Amino acid sequence: MLRKIIFKALAITLLVISIALAANEANQVKTPAAVKAKPKVELVTMVDFYLRDGNAVSGKLLSDDKTQLVVEQPQQNTVVVKTYTKKDVDTRTVSKRTMPESQYYSHLGEYFAAQAWDFRDDPDEFIQAIRCYEKAKISLEQSGAEPEKIAEADAALRKIKADKETWTAQVESRAKLKQLEYQAEAENRLKLLEKDIAESNAKLLESIKYLDKTAADIRNDYNRLEKGVTDLNKDFVEQVKNLQNQIIDNRTAINDLSYRLFLVTRGG
Repeated sequence: MLRKIIFKALAITLLVISIALAANEANQVKTPAAVKAKPKVELVTMVDFYLRDGNAVSGKLLSDDKTQLVVEQPQQNTVVVKTYTKKDVDTRTVSKRTMPESQYYSHLGEYFAAQAWDFRDDPDEFIQAIRCYEKAKISLEQSGAEPEKIAEADAALRKIKADKETWTAQVESRAKLKQLEYQAEAENRLKLLEKDIAESNAKLLESIKYLDKTAADIRNDYNRLEKGVTDLNKDFVEQVKNLQNQIIDNRTAINDLSYRLFLVTRGG
């Protein structure tokens, strides 16, 4: 009888131990999922302040020590890091706040997306917006955000990429239009140039004709002058010869007269 009681007690004890071990194993399996830590939401510190010259500064605070503030902020089509010394900062106006990293990059993406479509630095602005939206989405995924928020970030990313494709198509269309306008303008200018050249050639031909006529007149005048000079020389030579002959005749007559006078005088 005692032996049966002992065996029964041992069996009950073993059953209790088995149940306890099974429950312990079940708890060990369930515990990691139950106590799994929620991913940490990354935060960034934003800062706003005024400089002593009155200019406002706003951006992501990278560091703050006794001598300076280092701030990351958007500027035109990029993100720059600037250092402001405390002596240039109105420290009474310094205001700090935190926000989720995903929200910061989402706002930054919105800033660059709003700067696009002015057809100045659009490629850089689209690139910056896409990078910021990608960082916002990654930050949401790493922080274990709700699927709806991740889907919103993905939608914003897909939209800015689609806008970039649309912008690229419009730029190509504008480039083709500009090329056609340039070709039409070039053709118009070429026609005007051809017209000006034709008019210039006509005026040049008239000038050449006038010069040819003037040259011919000069040649004719020269020939007439040369003939006149030649005739004048001939007349002059003839006159000189006649004069010489007259002189000879006069000298002969004078000699005869002188001889006759000599004879008369001697005969008397």
